[in-house]
Amino acid sequence: MKEIFVQFPSTKEDLHIEKIDTKKLNPSILQLFSEIVESYLKLCITSSSQPENTECSSLLLTIDAALSYVWEQLHTGQWKDVDPVWRQLYSYISLFKTLVYLKLEEDSSLHLVDAIAACDMGLIMGEPILDGLLSSIASNINEKLWESSQTKSTFKETDKEEGKECYPQLNQKNLIENVQLPSIETFLLDIMNKKPVVITGVMDFWPAMEERRWSVNYLRKVAGYRTVPIEIGSKYTDDAWSQSLTTINEFIDDYILKPNKAAGYLAQYQLFQQIPQLKNDIVIPDYCHLGTCDDINVNAWFGPRGTISPLHYDPDHNFLSQVVGSKYIRLYEERVTSSLYPYEQELLFNTSQVDVEKPDLKRFPLFSSAPFVETILESGSMLYLPPRMWHYIRSLSTSFSVSFWWK
Repeated sequence: MKEIFVQFPSTKEDLHIEKIDTKKLNPSILQLFSEIVESYLKLCITSSSQPENTECSSLLLTIDAALSYVWEQLHTGQWKDVDPVWRQLYSYISLFKTLVYLKLEEDSSLHLVDAIAACDMGLIMGEPILDGLLSSIASNINEKLWESSQTKSTFKETDKEEGKECYPQLNQKNLIENVQLPSIETFLLDIMNKKPVVITGVMDFWPAMEERRWSVNYLRKVAGYRTVPIEIGSKYTDDAWSQSLTTINEFIDDYILKPNKAAGYLAQYQLFQQIPQLKNDIVIPDYCHLGTCDDINVNAWFGPRGTISPLHYDPDHNFLSQVVGSKYIRLYEERVTSSLYPYEQELLFNTSQVDVEKPDLKRFPLFSSAPFVETILESGSMLYLPPRMWHYIRSLSTSFSVSFWWK
């Protein structure tokens, strides 16, 4: 544990608290935060002698009260309008909470789990602080927990779930064009903004495809105890759709290795910001740098067979890269939007009301005449989607995809 403890800043100067714009905080939370900082710094110098558990428990209560207050500020209004100071505060308090759990003596494995959960909540709800310190600490704790784990399930490569009985029959006339590793010039002149294509060869040298292949066992090792948000339900337009927090291990056990349970989906999540080790296993396609902005939004999509992204469009360029498993994908051009019956409410304006593979043609009679192209995206292939291209996606097996959105 010593290598983890030394990562924690032990002086106020090392914490760089001055970077928080405390003028935006009301006096009560500022006072509470100052008290927590002082208690944390005292805790940092107790490496030679263990603090009293009652002292840690009391500090945890104070920390939880502060986190609850900040949580309310984070959920007042829209997320994009939240002042960054509250996210900074949440990250710092989560860091302090992590140390308290690590200092508790009894049942160290249980407190390691609590500590890594505190780290991840800071990463999910907060802002990056201290050069990614929370992520580094969480990685080290995950490694400790993995090493002490006695049960390590392996990826069922030949499980019945991976059969092809759920594959749709494709019309050869409607297949999306396949291109083998196009040059930057070819992509810019012949493909970009013009048409969707399936690109092969780009992912061949990703570590995730070779020496660090993304099996279930590998994901457990690198991130098994990390907390992530998931969607519950086969698609986000269902009435029963919801969201929840779980660990990667729990997600694998409950939704990947038990295909009969209600669908769970780690969808459209910036997992690679939270867990940089996984980011090191992928490579941003060079084509992304042809855009007008350096900001490339990288998201993870991990789930069992049967998860669905309803027919919708996105405003940016997209490379959907299939690392594990396969997906059925159907595409419609923007010009046929009126035949796709988008929802009228503002929240779902970019989503079709039609169940693509089981359409109600009495309600949506024009849908059947809308031309489309389709493909089955296999592991190692990457689909380029121009902006505002309507797309429907269904997982045909356990699947892990990475999307790169760029302007």
